[in-house]
Amino acid sequence: MADEMNVSRGRQMLSAHGLNLFSVLGLDMLPEAFDAAVSNGEITLEPFSRLIMIGHGGNLMWQRLREDGVSGRDPVDEYSERCATRLVKEYLGDCAFRILYPGDIQIPLQQLGSIAGWHHASPLGIGVNEIYGPWFGYRAVLLVAANIPVSMHAAGPSPCTHCTDKPCVGACPGRALAVSRSPDVARCVDYRVRDRSPCASSCLARLACPAGAAHRYCDEQLHYYYGRSLDSIKAHLSHQGA
Repeated sequence: MADEMNVSRGRQMLSAHGLNLFSVLGLDMLPEAFDAAVSNGEITLEPFSRLIMIGHGGNLMWQRLREDGVSGRDPVDEYSERCATRLVKEYLGDCAFRILYPGDIQIPLQQLGSIAGWHHASPLGIGVNEIYGPWFGYRAVLLVAANIPVSMHAAGPSPCTHCTDKPCVGACPGRALAVSRSPDVARCVDYRVRDRSPCASSCLARLACPAGAAHRYCDEQLHYYYGRSLDSIKAHLSHQGA
C-alpha cells in the first residue's frame, strides 16, 4: 500500500520527466461517459479503487523525451506509459493497474480534465489551463488498486474570461471557430487537408491564443502532434471513400 509520502515522491518523479499535471479521482467521481467507455471496452473496474490522470504542460516533457532518446511508432505514448508504469511499480507498492490511455478505448479525456480542474472550455474546442493556456496535454490515464488520497486541482478563473478580442477566432483561416458555438469540425478538417494548408502541421488559432504564451510548444513538438492528427484524418477520409 502506498502512503502519501511515496505518492508525493512519485509525483516529483513524474514532474522531473516533464509530466507536471497529476490528479487522482475516486471511481464514484467519474462521468457516465467513462462508464460507457470501459463497458464498451469490456473492462471490469475490479479490483481498482482509483483513477490516476497524468499530463504535461509546456515543453519540458518533449525535452526529456528527446534527451532519453525515446523512439518508436509513437514515442510520446511509449514515454508516457513507461513513466506511468514506473509510478506504480516504484511508488504505489507495485499494485494491480491498467493503463486505459494511451489505448484503444475512447476515454472522455476532456470530461475527466474538467472534473480534475485541469482546464476551462474555450472557443478552440480544447481546454485552456489557467497556467499553460492551450499548451498542455493528457498523457496517461490508469486504474490502480491503491487507496491513495483523491487529489484535484482547484481551478482558478478561465483565461478566456478577460480575453475580449478572442484572437483565436479571427486567426482561424478556415473560419471554423466562433465565440457562441463549438468549433465547426467539418470546416477545420476541410481546410487542413487542402494542398499547402498552413494548418497541416500547426494550428494558427491555437498559436494566436495569448494564454500561457510562455509555454507554447516548440515547432518540432507542434509538427509532431499535428502531423499525426493530419495522418489520422486523411486515413479516415480515405476509408470513408473506399
